[in-house]
Amino acid sequence: MLLCLRSNFYTFGEIENAKMKKIICFFLLLAFHVVSSQTLPAGKMPPRVNEQTRFISDSRLFYIWNPEKDGYDLKDTEFENSIIDIREINTRNSGYIVISLTDDGRTRLYHGSIISFTVDEDGNSTWVMRSKNARGKLVLNPQKKTMTYSYESNEERYVKIFIFNLFIEPTEKSE
Repeated sequence: MLLCLRSNFYTFGEIENAKMKKIICFFLLLAFHVVSSQTLPAGKMPPRVNEQTRFISDSRLFYIWNPEKDGYDLKDTEFENSIIDIREINTRNSGYIVISLTDDGRTRLYHGSIISFTVDEDGNSTWVMRSKNARGKLVLNPQKKTMTYSYESNEERYVKIFIFNLFIEPTEKSE
């Protein structure tokens, strides 16, 4: 019986000791988090982004790569509306893009997840997107007010290109 009490005492002591170790570890981690969050420079963390931008196009050009001419051929000029939504979540390198366009009374939808974002020296924003089985690139040129969507790539280049002329709605003036 004495052996049984002694064994229960040691087991109880080990349980208490394990709980105490967990409590001490928790407070040490909490203290480290508080100290490190106050001492790290604010510029190290990228700013969180959570925005959706909608672009409206009133016309577009459609080009297809011609290997015989080693250039792109203009296949179609459409004067129908298109909507381009860019949803950036947490950073500019994540989110999704949806392109909805009307073509001869039919609606087509292109979409994909953003896998990279860059801005070049001219101020052109480039999003690279990937869907389940395709890859595309969307480039915004704010000076020309165009957006270029390139898709269906081969080993060398993108085969199909849409160039959307962005329609900028006049802003209403409040008096």
